[in-house]
Amino acid sequence: MLLPPPLYEIVKKAQNKRPLDEIAEELGTNAESLMRYVEEGRALGVLHVEREVVVRYEHTEEGRRWAAAGLPEYMLLRRAMCEGGRCVVRLQPGSEVALANLAKLGVRPKSGVIEVDEDTYWKLVNVLEEKQAALLHLDKAPPPLVEEFLRRKLVKKVEMTVIYLKAAVPLEAVAPAEVKTVLTSEDIKTGRWRSYYLKPFDPTVEPPDYPTPVLHFFNEFLDYVREVMVGLGFEEVRGPIVELEFWNFDALFQAQDHPAREVHDTFYLQWDGHVEAPPKHLLEAVGEVHREKWRYDWRVEKALKLVLRTQTTATTARALAERGEGNYKVFTIGRVFRPEKLDAKHSMEFHQLDGIVVGKNLTFKHLLGQLEEIAKALGMSNVKFKPAYFPFTSPSVEVYAEHPTLGWVEFGGAGVFRPEVTEPLGVRESRVLAWGWGLDRVAMILLQIEDIRDLFTRDLAKLREYHARWVRSVA
Repeated sequence: MLLPPPLYEIVKKAQNKRPLDEIAEELGTNAESLMRYVEEGRALGVLHVEREVVVRYEHTEEGRRWAAAGLPEYMLLRRAMCEGGRCVVRLQPGSEVALANLAKLGVRPKSGVIEVDEDTYWKLVNVLEEKQAALLHLDKAPPPLVEEFLRRKLVKKVEMTVIYLKAAVPLEAVAPAEVKTVLTSEDIKTGRWRSYYLKPFDPTVEPPDYPTPVLHFFNEFLDYVREVMVGLGFEEVRGPIVELEFWNFDALFQAQDHPAREVHDTFYLQWDGHVEAPPKHLLEAVGEVHREKWRYDWRVEKALKLVLRTQTTATTARALAERGEGNYKVFTIGRVFRPEKLDAKHSMEFHQLDGIVVGKNLTFKHLLGQLEEIAKALGMSNVKFKPAYFPFTSPSVEVYAEHPTLGWVEFGGAGVFRPEVTEPLGVRESRVLAWGWGLDRVAMILLQIEDIRDLFTRDLAKLREYHARWVRSVA
């Protein structure tokens, strides 16, 4: 059988089963350049082709930088001054990422200083040196550290398809021949066409996949927010997108005739699937508060209708009802939906960060301090508060940050949950600090994006630019 010279060389090299990459290296080319001949050989029956998926881990751009320069938490601890059995690190601006990761090891600063005993210090250094070594040599990294690097987006999991080839015919059964796609009259007259390999056309051969140019910057941002919140001692909770009016409104002391519950502000659903109703005692307790305080005929039928959640506060309300009294901090990140008119600052679907801090003797001042701490950890050093009204909190504020071109932009609301919210959910002694932030607007502020629609752009040039801004913002 006559074969094109490249295919003949492949068959010659693949008399025993071998990886395509290895054969390509011996032929002085790359596997992609040989794929057309591999598919052709398979179609002609001269090659057996097998594919196996293998997993390996590679550094991200951020991971490569930290592998070379040192993990932020490691470099921060290395600046410690040890004397008299105590080790002290004085914090400098830009230490937020390092602090978030040290918090996971139980290390938290006080008044801008980290201070630990010397034995603890060297144990921490040893742990971080092992982590740094693992980041440098991923092939030797223990699985738990690889999982941590994945969560921190320092490495990425790469699934590769390895192609193995084996000749399906003996080498003497094939021969190389000049490839022709066009025959001349002379070729036909002389019979030379019989010594040519006549190239067939196969329009069914799949082209190689075009790789995504960069990771999506907004997904990277959401993961970073989650990492910062965990580093600040919060626990993540999750809730459904299809929500009961009860959790979305009633449990939050929002009257059933409140304007926000009209169809022009909320997406209502008709669905025959099963949705678990709140416990009977909660329905009765919340209903009683509405009847007593708002003085209207509260209806359980309306409370059990379905909506696309308009606020992730529904999820923190669920967490409050489940956990009750105590000292704890939880947060949730998720999509919410409102019938907004799409423009540069508004969308009918966006992402919220919702959080609560539960404990005795908490004050409004604690809330403002917590909000400033989160804002600074995310990179917003300049925020301000404006008095506001929300049905479920008192006192309440709106939260603003400065956008370089749009000026002061409101990105969230916060306050102390009213007793009408907490007491029916079983929290009578503790106070609950609560807030909800629009993460789409936070991303616009941090990345200097002027149009909320650009967070979901399909323009590859913009995706690359915004990803570069994101990398610079967390560097």
